[in-house]
Amino acid sequence: MLSHNHIHLRWLKAHVGYLANEYADQLAKEAITNGDPFFLPKPLSYLKSVIRSAALSIWQDNWDNGETGRTTHDIVPRVSNKPVG
Repeated sequence: MLSHNHIHLRWLKAHVGYLANEYADQLAKEAITNGDPFFLPKPLSYLKSVIRSAALSIWQDNWDNGETGRTTHDIVPRVSNKPVG
């Protein structure tokens, strides 16, 4: 936006007859009522966080319910991808 001098952002009072604002409101209402979901892709960092959390949850479940390593489990009951000192 900084490289485009013809773009200006201004506050407008809503619903007072500004034609462009009324049109934007109409388009927004159509977007949420015509059955087409409004899709915003998630950033890669968010997806990595979700995958990491799910993997740790599965790992913890396997660690808690496993048949081996019970003595170690008593000492280190929580799994983590961070080094244990």
